[in-house]
Amino acid sequence: MKRIAIIISSLLFLICALCWTVYMVRKNNIEKQYVSKESTSVLSIAVDDLLLNNISSMLSKGDQSPDVPSKKTWIKSLILDAGISIPARIFLFNTAANKNQFYGILAIKNYEDCFSFFANHYPKGIKFINKEKGIVSVIIGKYIQILFDRNHFIYKIALDNSSENADLESLLQHSHTWTQIGDLKGFEHVLSKKHINYVQKDKSLKIEASIGKNKTEIDGEWLLSHDIDQELQIRAMDTTDQTLAFWSLVHLKDIPILAHVMNKYTGLSEAQLADNYSNYFDLQVKANPITQRDTSITYEYDEDFNAVEAKKIQELRVPHIIQAWKYNKSLEESLPNNMFYQFHKMKAGQYLLQTTSDNLINQIESRPTLYPFYCFIDFETWPEEWKLSIFKNLKDNKVQATIMTTLQDQKKLSIKGQINY
Repeated sequence: MKRIAIIISSLLFLICALCWTVYMVRKNNIEKQYVSKESTSVLSIAVDDLLLNNISSMLSKGDQSPDVPSKKTWIKSLILDAGISIPARIFLFNTAANKNQFYGILAIKNYEDCFSFFANHYPKGIKFINKEKGIVSVIIGKYIQILFDRNHFIYKIALDNSSENADLESLLQHSHTWTQIGDLKGFEHVLSKKHINYVQKDKSLKIEASIGKNKTEIDGEWLLSHDIDQELQIRAMDTTDQTLAFWSLVHLKDIPILAHVMNKYTGLSEAQLADNYSNYFDLQVKANPITQRDTSITYEYDEDFNAVEAKKIQELRVPHIIQAWKYNKSLEESLPNNMFYQFHKMKAGQYLLQTTSDNLINQIESRPTLYPFYCFIDFETWPEEWKLSIFKNLKDNKVQATIMTTLQDQKKLSIKGQINY
């Protein structure tokens, strides 16, 4: 019996030693992964560390959604059967010419397995670009595209809807523009020990995240191109029963994605926004919906076939949304009155409010804040009307997220955040 115990212990030790050796070899090889020499920002995800540090929660957490088993099967098949070399840490990058796309470059282990995997899972999205060279294109939804040949697997995650793959073809065909991540200049902090790391070459933004069983903690640093006023003031708002609370006192040039959304929403150009936006915007979505009444006019006929006007009032339950800007006449004229729901505009003190509620407010005061940029989301109370699958999953898991920034000086913010689930 003692002999059997010694043998079993020795085998367990050898297995652990082998696993540790494989883990360390994979970790030491992450610097050999390719990215573009022209990278302006890099996002990295520690695949192996995430799996090891969270394996207990993955084994113990019950599946609440019928889609979970199929998703797990898909991921397992992608890792084990798709013929792609998945490194210990994956790196995605973007360039100045393609700011709204992140790209990744991986090695192909088995071309036939890779082709078979995507042909089986995405038969309508796969096609040959060049049969002689074995170049294959795959479209996965609106925002993910793939291009691979017999040696390399190139993929793109787009922040906007893009069906073009010329950028992927150029990246695949010009491997001389690649460099190993360990040799990439200007990215001293890219080889992070945290689970997720995002670094910009100009050092304007650095974010790291550590993912645990029930919580993700976020840290970062944000260098601004424009000063922030030391006297931080926001609209005094009711913060009870919030689904979403967001405000920003940061210049639009430091938040390109917010500038892009405002351009689409208001119709004002970048130059017009610069002239009319006073570096203030806040947004609230209340937990409880409200009722909007929509009056429509129809015509009925009397006994003599004369048209008789009839009014019908339809009641709709809609999310309670409030957004505020510093008052500006051009903004007031450009903000739409209807965007999925009816919005009411009003001038309240120094603010221009737009809300789905018809409870108009004449005067609003300002109050001090420590946070130039702040965001809180409680997905448990996310509006039922917004039924995208990703929001449903977050709602089912009762996810709450908070991001806040504090001033280090007039052009530097520290970032702290937490996601609970």
